[in-house]
Amino acid sequence: MNSNKFHSYIALLAVIQGFVMSTVSPLPFNKKLSQSELERIEKGEVVIRNTGSIKNICIDSNDVNVSRALDVIRKLDPSYLAEVIQVRSVTSNENILKNLKTILLDIPSYVGIPYWSERHQRYFDLYSSGTVVSRQEDGATTHIGAKLSMSPFGDIHTDILLQESDGMLFYRSTNLNDLYYDGIKCVKEQNMKSVIMVFKTDDKWILYGIGGVEAPKIFFLKNRIEVSFMNRIKTFCNFVFSKL
Repeated sequence: MNSNKFHSYIALLAVIQGFVMSTVSPLPFNKKLSQSELERIEKGEVVIRNTGSIKNICIDSNDVNVSRALDVIRKLDPSYLAEVIQVRSVTSNENILKNLKTILLDIPSYVGIPYWSERHQRYFDLYSSGTVVSRQEDGATTHIGAKLSMSPFGDIHTDILLQESDGMLFYRSTNLNDLYYDGIKCVKEQNMKSVIMVFKTDDKWILYGIGGVEAPKIFFLKNRIEVSFMNRIKTFCNFVFSKL
């Protein structure tokens, strides 16, 4: 192969590579996501991660709204942290934001979500009751005060915020009262937060849930608290995604 043909061949390869890269929509994840997790996400599966720490969050986006949503969890800097992720096609899910809003604002429908207890090896209701105490709407923002009952923590007075913007929906829940486990205060008010957001990246919807709990790591309760709270957060996010 002479020099001119060689350089023409290299140029052709560069063009082909550029075309392929331009037709593949990059997903907004960093290297904290393992290759196996990424492969499962690309297949459309729901991936649940015991993230453990803020530094291990796998989402990576320059979108201002996404960063603002993640700041809710970053500011909490929780002791326990979990992520739930799924990717779906935009073309076959045109009403996903509308449907998600309906699901998240239907507080009474939270009752009866099946939760698997590792301790008891059986299913329980994630919430045994759910009532709306107050509701305010201002344009694209809905603010709800709710009372959710969750065994063994009792009533959780919850502040729920839902905001819509162009191509994105953001949901945040925060506990407004102290929570007790076996008579011991394990979570202070505003120290348990969950975020669910759906946003668009080119031809994909990114479904992303993250929940964190800032709680003391009491040696004889640490594992039980971690499993109890994290499994509940993962159960709720996974349930919401399954309803879409």
